Amino acid sequence: MYETMDVYPFSWIFYIIFIFLTAFVFLNMMVGVVLDVMTRETAEEEHENQESNHQALVTQISELQAQVARLADKIDAQQDKKN
Repeated sequence: MYETMDVYPFSWIFYIIFIFLTAFVFLNMMVGVVLDVMTRETAEEEHENQESNHQALVTQISELQAQVARLADKIDAQQDKKN
């Protein structure tokens, strides 16, 4: 850098611009990595929540089906008594 400044006195402008642009690009890369990780974590949590909600719904549907089957059996039993 010092050798080029001896030949080109305004070359410091190039170095300052280069340092700022490099720092900006590096900062953007770090922000991108952090956002990517956060997006993945959020997606995983959402998937886990959907899985647990799905399992709860399946359990509730199974219980409702069992209740409907018992009610149908009771109705059939009452109709058999009347006949």
